[in-house]
Amino acid sequence: DEVMFKACLAKFEQHSKLKEFLLSTGDRILIEHTGKDSYWGDGPDGKGRNQLGVTLMKIREYFRKSLEM
Repeated sequence: DEVMFKACLAKFEQHSKLKEFLLSTGDRILIEHTGKDSYWGDGPDGKGRNQLGVTLMKIREYFRKSLEM
């Protein structure tokens, strides 16, 4: 999970429009909707771990806190 966090963080740090879009999601819950991946996504039944969505929400919070400084 930490590797994915670092990779996604680097992506959003390098692409300001993507970062702005991520921040524009506000407090919405982000879900990686996929029928085949129950770890990174919500899986075929919607009950997956959604770790990519969780990672993106953590990155969004990281950026919010950095803007407050």
